[in-house]
Amino acid sequence: MKFKKYVGSWNVEKQKEITGKIIKIKEKAGKYRTKVYVLETKDEVVDVFGSTVLDEKIHSICEIGNYVKIVFLGMKQGKESEYKDYDIFLGGEE
Repeated sequence: MKFKKYVGSWNVEKQKEITGKIIKIKEKAGKYRTKVYVLETKDEVVDVFGSTVLDEKIHSICEIGNYVKIVFLGMKQGKESEYKDYDIFLGGEE
């Protein structure tokens, strides 16, 4: 068994994409009571905090056990405010 370090939250400003297996989905977690997707990457375990955009895109194609790549596309202008946009890719084992 290979042990992997839990490193906390994914920082989209430092790392524009992350790839891993969804091992857990936490509901109403953290300060803002959002979904948190726990990803097991090649070397570590990382929390990915959800948002309206990310939740809709992940929910439409992914579930626990799926391998996913999340790519941060930057800030986009919405009707009322800016939001973080993402591309989601569903894949096989690395």
